[in-house]
Amino acid sequence: MSNAEDSNKALEQISLPFQEIKVWPSCAQWRHIQFAITNPTSVTIGFHLRSTRPSGISVHPTYGFIECNNFAMVEVRFPKVEHSCRMRADRLTVLLAVKPEGISRAEPELLWDEATFLPEIYARRCITIKYRRPFENETIKKCRKSSTKEKTTTDQQVNEQKKQSCQHVEAEALVIASKTVQLDDNDECEEEESNEDFTDDEKNEAKQDKQ
Repeated sequence: MSNAEDSNKALEQISLPFQEIKVWPSCAQWRHIQFAITNPTSVTIGFHLRSTRPSGISVHPTYGFIECNNFAMVEVRFPKVEHSCRMRADRLTVLLAVKPEGISRAEPELLWDEATFLPEIYARRCITIKYRRPFENETIKKCRKSSTKEKTTTDQQVNEQKKQSCQHVEAEALVIASKTVQLDDNDECEEEESNEDFTDDEKNEAKQDKQ
């Protein structure tokens, strides 16, 4: 296929299974997503995949050819993430072009090499990648932290209650001791008064005896 109109018509028939995917990153394992690029036309289509974050998203294969009435499987891999990782939405771009005669099927990357060859007519398809929060295992860690914090708070409350209880007991003991001392003092006073009264009676009896 040589003319531009036919190339455009062929590329219009190439579509992706979705325009947006939602990934749940994990703090413990890699994530993998697979999808197919289908070629329902009668010509061979070359493709090239690239992402907005090559260091964090790996795509396989990056280049390839899809024979007529066939498809190619693509795998997108997402590495493990840290709990404190901040992630924004990414984008996966798929470039499509009709395979020219001068490029070998064994070297699909040459179709997108600006130094050797770059197709004048190509199509672009984009997939938006959104991420779900909290990450897998991130919730568990937060729950453990929260549980530990609650346990610490409870222990502190128990210790505080014990401390207050001890102080209350000590205060009651002091009050009881104080009351006991006062009672002892009152008893002594009553005994002294009784002794004094008894002495006066004895004196009166003595006077009567003398008379």
